[in-house]
Amino acid sequence: MKFQASFNIWAVPAALYPHIQPGQWVYAGTPDRKGIFLGVKPSGTVVCAWYQNAKGKGRGQFKSYVKALRQYATAR
Repeated sequence: MKFQASFNIWAVPAALYPHIQPGQWVYAGTPDRKGIFLGVKPSGTVVCAWYQNAKGKGRGQFKSYVKALRQYATAR
């Protein structure tokens, strides 16, 4: 599947969340609040790795932050 330009995750109907490709760049409200969509838990919780949160983890920690959240998103 081809990735799209980043889009506002808050504007997407919940029924379409399962069709969003993990790894897709999204934003929350305004385009300066970017993150990576990682999946939806069975409870309906949408899991995204927000860039500003990852930045706060320290230099070189982005990949491990995203990996941990992806595992959380796919855990059943």
